[in-house]
Amino acid sequence: MKLALVTGASRGLGRAIAQELQARDYDVIGLSRSQSEDATYEQLPIDLSDVSGIETAIRDITSLLENADSILLVQNAAWIEPIHRVGQLDRKKVTAHVHANLLAPMLLANAVLAFNKPTDLIHVTSGAAKRPISGWSAYCGTKAGLDHFTETLALELEGTPHRAALFNPGVMDTSMQAEIRSSSEEAFADLEQFRSYETEGRLRSPETVARVFVEQLIDRPLENGKTYSIYDLIK
Repeated sequence: MKLALVTGASRGLGRAIAQELQARDYDVIGLSRSQSEDATYEQLPIDLSDVSGIETAIRDITSLLENADSILLVQNAAWIEPIHRVGQLDRKKVTAHVHANLLAPMLLANAVLAFNKPTDLIHVTSGAAKRPISGWSAYCGTKAGLDHFTETLALELEGTPHRAALFNPGVMDTSMQAEIRSSSEEAFADLEQFRSYETEGRLRSPETVARVFVEQLIDRPLENGKTYSIYDLIK
């Protein structure tokens, strides 16, 4: 059995990736806070900002992990909120953000690798991991942390049956982009730039990005430690 775990699989890129994997005979489990009513893959409710919830989810699928021939973990879920300048951030929202965007991927990777099955771990990154953006201190910080964690993980996995890589999907027509566009110029200095992505038709569909993702990272051998970018894979 080829087992695939996809976080944030109820909508957007996560849902599109889950569907592409299912079409390739993966047994897919979507891990999300919300559930998609018409999804044909198994869904497991999980709040990635809650450490105990992550532990419970792993226990719920232990038998599947133990019986899998191989494991694919696609860590796609991420929060953009809170968007604001430091000094104006909500403490509880920042804590939940760091848990969901950075701590959860670390804990899930640790839990899955403990089963010692051939495992590919793909973490969805962002240009914000490399470029500071005013108003996005939490998002930039957690994405940068996720990048460095994944690169260190890949170093540890050299010479093993496991691989870890990063994937940058670029800007897409998703609910996250809608959240960004609904923020204020006071909180987010680049607001008009992100609004222009929609008005100028520069947002790719999640389905298009998911198709490229699977064709390049799943259908072909995954290169351990590599950062794959949609900008290099599609014109």
